[in-house]
Amino acid sequence: MNKHNDARDKLSLTAQMLAVLKRSLLDSLKESHVDLKRDDFIWHYLLQSFATLGGISGWDGLIDNKTNYQKMSYKTINDLPAAQRIKHISTVLKDAKVRYPNRKAPNIVACFEKIQAFGGLIPTRDSLLEQAGRDAKISFLKSFPGIGDKYARNIMMDVYHEDFRESIAIDSRIKGISSKWDLKFPKYADHEAFYLGVAKKARLNGWELDRLMFRFQSVFYPPISMDD
Repeated sequence: MNKHNDARDKLSLTAQMLAVLKRSLLDSLKESHVDLKRDDFIWHYLLQSFATLGGISGWDGLIDNKTNYQKMSYKTINDLPAAQRIKHISTVLKDAKVRYPNRKAPNIVACFEKIQAFGGLIPTRDSLLEQAGRDAKISFLKSFPGIGDKYARNIMMDVYHEDFRESIAIDSRIKGISSKWDLKFPKYADHEAFYLGVAKKARLNGWELDRLMFRFQSVFYPPISMDD
């Protein structure tokens, strides 16, 4: 049997069984859909993206820490003189133990300036949501400095947007699963398509599989051979 087909069959069975056990978790995560109504939706999820880029631990120090989060609010950054913004953001990122603070700070400022150019938080959010279809929304988000394929998908997946329910945000954890199965893909789209096939076979949507793989990565590793 083709290696990819064999892996797809086994991964889908794992996903199907895990989804039964974790159905209440998946349902609770879907409730984040209400965040689309937040006035600061775009800023909050951009910050969350930068906080977790390179390591999920940055979420605790920046997003979950009320003091640091307030220092990074859109209003706080807006009230600062333009010349002080990069230094301020870099300092907060360092205090929050976010990885690559000096690299991320200029990108965050550039994202802030892009939001300003759109007319502020609400016009930017509305412009994003007005984009027709998944690909247009991905392109819109990728126009923000520092946001690539993975986070362009993940921002909208985090709020269970209807255009992104058949999406997989290929990150280091999912790449780790593929590596364990010795699966190689020439392009991001091929990698995503494979796992969408796994989801379909497991009778899940892509979003559900993505969330399960992110939280329970090792469950999807191949069984250890007795010959190992």
